[in-house]
Amino acid sequence: MDKPSIAEMIIQYEKDKDMNDTQFAFESHLSVERVHNLKSGEYAATADEKKTILEYIKLHQ
Repeated sequence: MDKPSIAEMIIQYEKDKDMNDTQFAFESHLSVERVHNLKSGEYAATADEKKTILEYIKLHQ
């Protein structure tokens, strides 16, 4: 089974925590536009963004 993409991880986390993109962006210190771009799949996360997102999700599970 493939690892979930960053977009899928964000979507699932937001669903589990009943939060929207604005809340996720604020709490993870990313811009809301960047969160939208990552979730749309049109843009790939940079190494720093991946690290930030993964650390945030792991810390707040």
